[in-house]
Amino acid sequence: MSKPKNTQLRLFCSGLLFFLLTVEAYAAETRPASIAEIQALFDLATVGPQHLRVVADIKTSGLPWTQEQISQELKDQDEMMQKGLGSKMNGTLQRDASNAIARSHSGLRIQHIEEWYSGSHYRLDQTDEGLYSPEYLDANPDKYRNSYVNVDDMAMSPYRSFYVDHELRDVQLSKIKLYGRNNLWRVLGLDEEVALPVLIALLDPSSGPKGRIPTDLDLSTLKMSQSNAKRIHDGADPNWRMEALDEIPGEKFTRLILRGKFFTPDNPTQASDVEVTCGISYRSQRTVCIEAAVTNHTVHSAFVSARGDFDGRDIPRSWKRSIFKPGFAITNVEVVFKEFDLSTPFDDKQVFLPVFPTNYIVSDLTTGKPVVLQNPLAQVKPNASSTSFKRGMVLCVFALTSLIGAFALGRLTTQRGVTSAGKSHNDKSNV
Repeated sequence: MSKPKNTQLRLFCSGLLFFLLTVEAYAAETRPASIAEIQALFDLATVGPQHLRVVADIKTSGLPWTQEQISQELKDQDEMMQKGLGSKMNGTLQRDASNAIARSHSGLRIQHIEEWYSGSHYRLDQTDEGLYSPEYLDANPDKYRNSYVNVDDMAMSPYRSFYVDHELRDVQLSKIKLYGRNNLWRVLGLDEEVALPVLIALLDPSSGPKGRIPTDLDLSTLKMSQSNAKRIHDGADPNWRMEALDEIPGEKFTRLILRGKFFTPDNPTQASDVEVTCGISYRSQRTVCIEAAVTNHTVHSAFVSARGDFDGRDIPRSWKRSIFKPGFAITNVEVVFKEFDLSTPFDDKQVFLPVFPTNYIVSDLTTGKPVVLQNPLAQVKPNASSTSFKRGMVLCVFALTSLIGAFALGRLTTQRGVTSAGKSHNDKSNV
């Protein structure tokens, strides 16, 4: 293993080791988890997305890409451009693309984001520092460069999603694509990596939607199986065990340790031996998960999460997550919340409807090839319009490609005013 990987592994394991050693120090005091504690853990696992708006900075760190990886990505994007637009990148576009790829995979990525959630609707407005030059960032400190919107509502629009580059005034519509979500609402409950084994161990299969697999939108409808909870409490469940550590002096949370076997997404061919440790704090406003760790002893992977700096509503301002998988660089993500608005109402049509100013280029990319629906430059400078459009498409490819891999822990993938994506939500109109 290389020295950088060894360094990352030591940093990751130091936090995990501290967490697990604390558990082991009190191992003699473990007892079967009570039904109430099991219910509290299940309730956290079933916290779903709400009608909310979030403003945050996301910092992702990992190993930087090698020149070979950058060159391969540039080649892949050039091939995408040939398929989509019928032409290869020229020298200027190749230089811009190479610089954007290098910045976005430099080992440290910072995204300034605003997210909007409402049922199946989702909007992400962001400026990714890794995609744009320092000169652009200095000149536009209060604007979001890009918007990624999942409408996913035929009653609202025939298009499932759209992407906007506000600087290029370029819009890409799709009737089939949906963008990945950061799912920052999960800071109120459990990380997906933690929630999955909890749900498998405790879910009442008769609850939730009928005839299909539950989604995040169905979480609030899921119920705990009381018989499963009792078997686990009694130590009679053949697959799962749950223990608790009573409140540790000086700390205000109880640790729950869930052990069992199940088929994980990373290892679907055989059951994995998994251990989940979750520190739960019963606060005045809500029950919260302070810290959690998931260890897969079969595939030798690990996950750690910690929440801190709680506000008066017991909502964390800081959320840190780390993942280690054999053969992959360790990924660390830190989210710093600036606003977490659960109470201010907003109009879904203003935030998610695909309506754009007349000076934006609008294209339908459903088939993979752009069909221009609106081009304000077409009647003025046809040649300049074509060049501008193609350049905009290429830069959009850079942004979309980077978004797919940006928030690997949660799965990446608002409404802004017609002239600026950076104004406050009180000033928003359709874009």
